[in-house]
Amino acid sequence: MLTNIYQTAGITAMFMLTMVLTRYIFLLPTFKNWFNQWGYLLLAWIICNGACFFFGAPVSRAVLGVMLAAYIFLTGSGTVYRILRMAQVVPIMGIAYGIFFPPLDIAAMLMEVHGKYAEIYGCVLFIILGLGLGVFAYCGKRWRHIFQPDLEVRHLETWERTMLYVIGTMMLFFASTIKTFKKIPDPAYHKVILYSCCVTSIISFTITLTIIILILQGNRRAHFQGQYMQMQHNIIITMADIVENRDANTGGHIRRTAKYVEIIARRLKEEDLYTNILTEQYIADMITAAPLHDIGKIHIPDAVLKKPGRFTDEEYNIMKEHTTAGKHLLQQAEGNLGESGYLDIAIQMAGYHHEWWNGKGYPEGLRGQAIPLCARIMAVADVFDAIVSHRCYKGAMSIDEAFDLIRQDSGTHFDPVVVETFLEVRDEITAVAHEFAEDPDAAQTGRLRTEEPQQIEGAEHVHIELPDEDNEEELVAVQTAE
Repeated sequence: MLTNIYQTAGITAMFMLTMVLTRYIFLLPTFKNWFNQWGYLLLAWIICNGACFFFGAPVSRAVLGVMLAAYIFLTGSGTVYRILRMAQVVPIMGIAYGIFFPPLDIAAMLMEVHGKYAEIYGCVLFIILGLGLGVFAYCGKRWRHIFQPDLEVRHLETWERTMLYVIGTMMLFFASTIKTFKKIPDPAYHKVILYSCCVTSIISFTITLTIIILILQGNRRAHFQGQYMQMQHNIIITMADIVENRDANTGGHIRRTAKYVEIIARRLKEEDLYTNILTEQYIADMITAAPLHDIGKIHIPDAVLKKPGRFTDEEYNIMKEHTTAGKHLLQQAEGNLGESGYLDIAIQMAGYHHEWWNGKGYPEGLRGQAIPLCARIMAVADVFDAIVSHRCYKGAMSIDEAFDLIRQDSGTHFDPVVVETFLEVRDEITAVAHEFAEDPDAAQTGRLRTEEPQQIEGAEHVHIELPDEDNEEELVAVQTAE
């Protein structure tokens, strides 16, 4: 009876330990659904204990490894990636062994605890370990500076991953090595081997705890860094809102363009286009950075920014300076606040979203692939939103006309690959345009709201024939980029 309790307590403690290591140390994902998560854990625990009851502790630990591998596979994404990630079972089980077995072996060797006393000692130790792990997992949601629940933003550094794999693999063979030494019958070597095993156990336990503490400290740094980055982002987004609100007619521009950028980028990734650039982190940084693309307009005088009529050449040149002004402003912010992925992308968006695919844009006249991908995507999103929105210097055009204009400028103004993708997600783009429209009728109108040719900053003339109120044809010259 005592042996069964000992083995059940042991496999339960080992099971809890591996699950905590998987989540908080190796930072592997969980099931998205709460029911699936706890249902799988309960099923795995029952299977492991069943194996322990019928076949003994060694078999149950092997079954635990299999269940852990299945858990890693089921919670991952991408078949090949999930299969490769299953190899992490080795270091996870090794780190668990490095924590689990040394306390048992040290007591047994130094105090010469054997038989039922060893089992009683083991049961007490397993209960303490289980309670500690329970507190660890439960309070992880409260002790945010160490065990923050939003661990998706935290990725192991290369040295952390290397240390975990090396130490974990070594510890996996630790238990069997100690048992082999303990079985050597020669009494002349028994005492020497006994103390050697104790020292080895202490060193192994210390090394394992050290790497765990280092990982938890990394979690803490990641949490505080995330808070710091969020504070930076909120400050800069507030600046972007200030710029936007200088003109009462542009209320939803930054929200719409950010949505457009996200839709285009995700479709590009789904179709395996620009996959060397469009990582999940890059897309997330683009979405975060998108509202900052026009932040340079904070340097543009109101007399130019809010002018309802055509720009003079001098005014047009002043307006074009918002790209370099925004780039320099964000570079200065990055210099003061520290390097950031989304600030790097924001710098590229602000500086180059008026570059043209054929090299006729500004400020540097970049051509083709020399223009950063984030800026090429933003160019399409920005121009589309300018076309379908009412401004003090132009009226709103219909969404159909806007898509036609974007299509016409493919290969000249815009990256043709981005345009093709943009046209494929027309329904999603249209839904966003309606959802965040400043004027619900603006996106539906079939004519321009202005009576005379107006200049939309940043593009060449495009001729469009539109019906007037008397159904007569009139030629209206507009410029199509804000």
